[in-house]
Amino acid sequence: MPRSDFWSGLAVAAFGLLALLWAIPNYAGSNPFAQMPPELVPGIGAWLMVICGGIIALKGLVQLLRERLTLVTTELSWAAIGWAAWPFLYVGVAIWFMSFIKITWFGAFLIAGMLILLGERRWYMILGCSVVPVVLLYVLSVYMMRVGVV
Repeated sequence: MPRSDFWSGLAVAAFGLLALLWAIPNYAGSNPFAQMPPELVPGIGAWLMVICGGIIALKGLVQLLRERLTLVTTELSWAAIGWAAWPFLYVGVAIWFMSFIKITWFGAFLIAGMLILLGERRWYMILGCSVVPVVLLYVLSVYMMRVGVV
């Protein structure tokens, strides 16, 4: 695990830096009349990504050095790669499917399906973790932001 900790921490930190240096300055927009600048919340999230990713990468690097392991290996486990890739395929198919219907109609089923596939069997956890975010998204977009498109 130290090798995967190092590389995943490095990837998270790099993505946070990309957000800080390019995405947020170019796409956050500006609103001179706002009480809170539009880049504040994404900036806080990006800084958290950089800090947490850096901590995980540093921990992985220390473990790699302590165990005298290399940063890169030639051993490939296709089963492990497949196991790591299926959630991306699941979400990709779900995004394609949601291009035809609204997220509030399908979101709870998407989240519940992922929870079941990941091994969750407690009905109250599946119900709570799948329905509550969709309801909160609906309330936020329709009643608080007056968007009404979800």
